[in-house]
Amino acid sequence: MSANPLLTQPAGHGARPTCSDVRHPVYIVLLFFTCFAFSYLDRQIVSILVQPIKQSLALTDTQIGLLQGLSFTMCYATAGVFVARLVDHANRTKLIAACIAIWAISTMACGFASNFSELLIARAGTAIAEAALSPAALSIFSDIFTPRRVARASSVFMLGPYVGGGVALFGGGMLLSAAHGDSGAWLATHGVEPWQAVFVAVGLPGLVLAALVAFTVREPVRLETLAHATPIEDVMPSLRDVMIELFVRNRFCLPYFAAYVALITLFYSHAAWFPTLLMRHFHLAPKVVGQMAAPAYMIGGTLGVACAGMLATRVTDESTLRKVLGFSAGAVATLVPAAIAMPLVGDSTVAIVLYGTCAFTASIAMGLAPVPLQIAVPNRMRGRSLALLVFMTNAISGGVGPLAVGYLNEHLGHTDNSLGVALALTGGLSALIGAALYALAMRRVPVVQASAGASDSTTSDKRISP
Repeated sequence: MSANPLLTQPAGHGARPTCSDVRHPVYIVLLFFTCFAFSYLDRQIVSILVQPIKQSLALTDTQIGLLQGLSFTMCYATAGVFVARLVDHANRTKLIAACIAIWAISTMACGFASNFSELLIARAGTAIAEAALSPAALSIFSDIFTPRRVARASSVFMLGPYVGGGVALFGGGMLLSAAHGDSGAWLATHGVEPWQAVFVAVGLPGLVLAALVAFTVREPVRLETLAHATPIEDVMPSLRDVMIELFVRNRFCLPYFAAYVALITLFYSHAAWFPTLLMRHFHLAPKVVGQMAAPAYMIGGTLGVACAGMLATRVTDESTLRKVLGFSAGAVATLVPAAIAMPLVGDSTVAIVLYGTCAFTASIAMGLAPVPLQIAVPNRMRGRSLALLVFMTNAISGGVGPLAVGYLNEHLGHTDNSLGVALALTGGLSALIGAALYALAMRRVPVVQASAGASDSTTSDKRISP
């Protein structure tokens, strides 16, 4: 990643002003990426622990779907609405540090749960605290990078779900096996089950990350998204202004929001149930599932986000918005056949290869997902705009995806691969809808730019014209 334009470009025509409070932008991106990866490790560790949790607490598949989906994501999404205003006017680095500490403690609390209700409450704590990271970090990137470089920085940040999810599969399986091994007897004498020990182990590092953010990252000066960027006044637009900006001035936003909801429905469905599919349908042990699925997931996701970063270098500041939506439409369209085939094939190796293929194509669109809002929405609206996107994807996608798979599985007559059929139906339909909506959003961009150009002379909420 190249040097921070805020530090290297002189203030003047086409350049952003110098921000002396910003240091080591690459470090900031990598630290926030690490935090994002750990947030997904903490939230997706349940996927590798489904079987022991289910046996220990006598849960149904529907309850597991609630635990991984609706209950978690509704808390995450609802909290995002409340923290969004803080993102738009408070110190974002302090907010991120506090929330990381809270979710780390909540994840460790999962290890002390003795029934479904206690586990549900602890997971809610993790979800609520995680809600601030994405909108706050992405808002900070918009203040320290130009639009084209925002796309690169954001694509690195968006590696987090794939690295964190992969570590959850691989590391979770290894930790679970270790807890059953030599340390199993010690845990048993203290009344601790192996899956509970795993929760404590994955939660602890979050406390270190919280301290790093608190003591090594400064809050940058807020800048408007203009070609002649300047520090903005401390004026807070109303929620009504935010909604008008998103869905009246920027007509691409409605199909773009809906497309991302469809994509994340697939993402959550795969994250929640594919490890279980390997264990049930192919009779693989959790450790083996982690060793096989995690590399495919991490490699596919990492390559996809890297591809998104490379695509971002092929755009100019003026063309970023339209091309980002076009790249996303193409990626999600290629995801459709892989999403349908992956859970239905009869060979575990083929299934895992297709799983990596799904991760690759989905991660291209996910890596570019926040960029339209980062570059098209004024600064003091950015946090709430990103939080609204987070709310919709989690309230709808995170709730519907895992729950729909669990529900369909229980009502398909328990055929030989009912779980695979449920995953194929949910994932394939989600990808198909997402591709169509991304294409519609891309077609609406020229209309947005025409209206934006007409209104720039009469409004202070100006932005870069892609």
